[in-house]
Amino acid sequence: MYTIPEENIYKLPDGKIWKGVPADLPSSQADLIAKAGHEYPTAWLKEIGALKAPAKKAPAKKAEPAKAKAQEPVENKAAKVEKEDK
Repeated sequence: MYTIPEENIYKLPDGKIWKGVPADLPSSQADLIAKAGHEYPTAWLKEIGALKAPAKKAPAKKAEPAKAKAQEPVENKAAKVEKEDK
């Protein structure tokens, strides 16, 4: 099986894999591993770390319906103050 990368794939001097155009390389002395638009063996790209398996999504948790709390009536403190002053 072969894979055609959409972007150039580089290996940086620190061992990390970087994808993109050469003008945006974070450091010099990067090695070109795979050129965009060319076929490369998928097993080889996975072996060097250029391709990663798609992340598995966790099953969605069912949302529990929110229980509506009864709101307590708000006391009118201004009315109480007026009554106490008299």
